Amino acid sequence: MAENSTEKSKLKKEIILRRAQQEDLRPIIELQKKIFHFEQNIPADDIEGFLDRNPVCWCAVCDSEIVSAAAAWEENGVFHWGRFVTDSRYRRLHIGTQLARYSFDDLFSHGYTQVYMEAREVTAKMIVKMGGEITGETVPFFDGTVSPLILKKENYLKCTGL
Repeated sequence: MAENSTEKSKLKKEIILRRAQQEDLRPIIELQKKIFHFEQNIPADDIEGFLDRNPVCWCAVCDSEIVSAAAAWEENGVFHWGRFVTDSRYRRLHIGTQLARYSFDDLFSHGYTQVYMEAREVTAKMIVKMGGEITGETVPFFDGTVSPLILKKENYLKCTGL
């Protein structure tokens, strides 16, 4: 058991957070397919079409492997954040939380003042802790549910102390 904890501590130190580059998009889509299709039963064909939205993506990299990703895009005049995934081998290490903060810091530093999203329960709880507000009813979405949220820059900055 101690060896597993040591491995997890080591992994945390080796994680690099960054904006995704063009060559990262294929591995990000593959990670999304692995999680969205195989864990949540979202049709695999629906996942790849996301790139048509010209998203900005961020990733967490460990030993040159993308282990977590998030994205933001504009749709119908509204700025969205989502497509948030973390490889199951890297969950519970707070890598996803770090990546989410990194992506929000980046968005808000580039002039965005609010971001909308629909999130699974675990992600919704994380976003609420960061200052997000649930804006409506939780609704069924494939194998699970999602809740609509908004994260406003001023609330995020208050909660993160920036």
